[in-house]
Amino acid sequence: MNTLRKIMFGMAASLCLLLWSCERTQNTENKEIAVEGSEPGDTARVIKTGQTAEDRLEDMREWMSDRTTGDDTIENDTSSMRKEFKRRTAELDARMDSLSEKSRAEYQQLKDRYNNWEARQQRRQQTPLQPNKLKQWQDQLLREFKDLQTVTPANVREAYLTFMGVVRAKRQNWTQDDWDYVDYVYGQLNERKRQIDDNMSTGDLLKVKALQAEYLTLEGAADTQSMIGTMRD
Repeated sequence: MNTLRKIMFGMAASLCLLLWSCERTQNTENKEIAVEGSEPGDTARVIKTGQTAEDRLEDMREWMSDRTTGDDTIENDTSSMRKEFKRRTAELDARMDSLSEKSRAEYQQLKDRYNNWEARQQRRQQTPLQPNKLKQWQDQLLREFKDLQTVTPANVREAYLTFMGVVRAKRQNWTQDDWDYVDYVYGQLNERKRQIDDNMSTGDLLKVKALQAEYLTLEGAADTQSMIGTMRD
């Protein structure tokens, strides 16, 4: 009987220890992390969702690809984007040790890309895009898809191919102001895609995602060149 009591006591102690450990882990994973450069009391809560650090990086990549801009709502867009950026970077910063060296480099590129985006929005507030010029750029970049309402699940892939064909061919001659117009059109195309992507085929979704990644790479390279040129001046 004494032996049985010892065994039961040991099992009960082990169960209590396991429950305490689980609660401690949960409390750690649900802690609040202050975001560098934020306002006092402005924190981002990191909550366990079952996502790995690599999953979160992929989500951030897609978030950057799908971002939109609008000349009449720039202030609101920038504010909401800034808050979302802080939340996502807080989550990833807390899991940096889980990212590969390649993923860390991509993460830094995404942060640089966001900073370039925000700088562009600030510049647009000072010099808004001109409607007539914007129409010209939309005609040039989208051609037969310039009326975005004609973009459907059946032809959205071709619309992105058309857009990227122009970007590849003419980007070397574009100024930073030109890129502002190009990026606006890109954002509007992304907005149209979001409206219809539930009906897109898997193949088209993957192709569009690849084209979006290519665009952001080319845009990022242009921003870097512009930054270097400014520093030399």
